[in-house]
Amino acid sequence: MREPADKYENFEKFEKVVAGRANVLGKKYAIKELGFDVECIYQPGDLSKLVKEMLDLGGLRYKLVSEKQDLIKKQYVSLFSIADKPYEFRTSSEGDYVDLELLLPVLELIAKEHTPDSWYILSNQNGGQIAILLFANSKKLAAAVEEGYPCSLPGSEWRWDDQWKWGVYSEVTLTAIPDLSQLEGCYYETLAELYQQGYNVPCLTRSRLYITDLFKTNSVDILIDGGPETESSNAIAGSKIECFWESWGVLLAYTLVKKYGGRTALYDKTNGTRTILSSAEYLRKAEAAFGRRP
Repeated sequence: MREPADKYENFEKFEKVVAGRANVLGKKYAIKELGFDVECIYQPGDLSKLVKEMLDLGGLRYKLVSEKQDLIKKQYVSLFSIADKPYEFRTSSEGDYVDLELLLPVLELIAKEHTPDSWYILSNQNGGQIAILLFANSKKLAAAVEEGYPCSLPGSEWRWDDQWKWGVYSEVTLTAIPDLSQLEGCYYETLAELYQQGYNVPCLTRSRLYITDLFKTNSVDILIDGGPETESSNAIAGSKIECFWESWGVLLAYTLVKKYGGRTALYDKTNGTRTILSSAEYLRKAEAAFGRRP
């Protein structure tokens, strides 16, 4: 099957929306940004240079105490002091990629101890190998995200472990595949209704949700908080949508059954079995998986 000539049209539209929101809301809520190449570590001094830029972003007064290479752990190490308290930053010395999973916890601790009303956090903007670090007042950033600023806040994820059996698709057959912009509205409406009824689902604003066929591959792609990665990709096959087995996919199937009268079957890819469920049976099964908030 040949790829459509305009394969990236929807992706570029999504990127434009995200960039526009980041620009407008970033200015509105005074969100500071630092863009940096994640492939920037070649010697110990490079780590210190990057950390200085990160600390400058937060307006912090600091002192570089020492730089070294830990030969045992194969890491570069930079020790900084802020208000006479030491903070150690580390990254691998075996490649040029900066270990953000090591740096961010230290930055978060520094913000907690020295600027408790503000956060260091990564933007969801897709910059390729350019990462964007944010520093902002926590309340202002939360307000910006509610309006669609591309960032995932602590606790905003949908925690989904073993509520639904791995590998079990929800196949929903419809009289017609819905328009995706209309489906986005119905999907959000369903999510809001479930939250209001006490189910353990995320509490999102409409601006934090985006549904499209990202690369025109006959798919319902669900993106949250402007993230460059889809939270859920669900294949369209004729008049059927094969909804993935994680949280956002199950919610999609739930929406298609409840709002569009879809007919459901559970397909277990591990053993090839298909089980037909009535609408009521599927809704009950999904609600049980969502569970109730404490």
